[in-house]
Amino acid sequence: MLFRGIHRLLLVLQWIIGAAGFFLPALILGESIDVGLQPFSAMFMAFILGVLSLCVHEGGHYLGARYAGMTVLSVRVLAVELQPLQHGWKLRWSRHAKGQPLGGYVMAVHASQQPMRQAMLVFTLAGPVLNLFVAGVCLALSSLFIGEFAALLLALGVCNLSTGLANLIPTVSPGRVSDGAGFLAWLSKPDEQGPALANARLLALTVAGTQAEDLPEVDLEQLSAEPLPASLTALGFRLYARQNLADWGAAVALGNELQALLAAPPAALRQSMVLLSIVRAELTFSRAMLECDARELNDFLFHAPIDWYAPSFRPRCLALRAALAGDTERSAHFVQQAADLAANSQDRSQRLREQRLAGYIQALLTASADSPARPDPAPTAAVPAASN
Repeated sequence: MLFRGIHRLLLVLQWIIGAAGFFLPALILGESIDVGLQPFSAMFMAFILGVLSLCVHEGGHYLGARYAGMTVLSVRVLAVELQPLQHGWKLRWSRHAKGQPLGGYVMAVHASQQPMRQAMLVFTLAGPVLNLFVAGVCLALSSLFIGEFAALLLALGVCNLSTGLANLIPTVSPGRVSDGAGFLAWLSKPDEQGPALANARLLALTVAGTQAEDLPEVDLEQLSAEPLPASLTALGFRLYARQNLADWGAAVALGNELQALLAAPPAALRQSMVLLSIVRAELTFSRAMLECDARELNDFLFHAPIDWYAPSFRPRCLALRAALAGDTERSAHFVQQAADLAANSQDRSQRLREQRLAGYIQALLTASADSPARPDPAPTAAVPAASN
């Protein structure tokens, strides 16, 4: 009871600091910069400075992750989402989804061969620390100037100070754990081999290049025992493992397990919609491989979330459609496109995975050319995996 009371006080304090980070800059700008339409113009400028402070905060997390040797998978600021690639970046405008932090986030994975705790401590603290550093610089420089520029620096300093301090207050609310709470959790030396971090360990191995069939079974079992989205993630790993081995019948059979997971509460399903659509799409691909029938691989299967999170899926399906139609040239074109997209992903397991699937598609194409009858999908399991 005492802990709950303290936590409520911390939430109130966090809200007060956050509100001050908007209203104080608006007051400073309103008193010093007159562009008309007051107080709305001052509030708009304060909002812009708040967005800049948020960019500084997420930029701090990004720099901290890179310094700690982590792989950054995604960066989001408001509705702008960026995805680092092996070569370059890609960007999209996407609306806020259920369960995501409203302001922004950086998703990063620790190096699988290194301890998780040290990297996470640096990663978690880097965001607010950069805010406080920028705040100090802006507040110091504001004393060296006069007029509107000084007011702008002062307001930006206050925004960054508010953002940094508010995020350092240790609070936990639905869908959000503050940096302060996360830092204290990692400072307490959690069991890095315990079930609570099974998902982080599996993701780190996958990003490092480990194929799904080589992932530790004990971690997969721990993940499967958890509610959505963790159990759905485990199902996705198992599906990938069967696809990698061309065990299309076993892959399709996982659809029964998916149906059981769909009995979860609606709120959990809403938070897992993207992952659910990817798993369903891969099940459809597996069924097409098993039955040598691409009729289910229609254009309704392809949509923006899959193109964003699994960009090689669409060209791979188009390659299979072309292969089953006997179009060698188009199939080769789409296979190469899928391979290029996978090779540019920060998830290093995707390159070998797409090479294997390309080999299975090529086997269907070869069998179609050798025989007028439909090829039996069983021989695809004998196709050797391409080397990394």
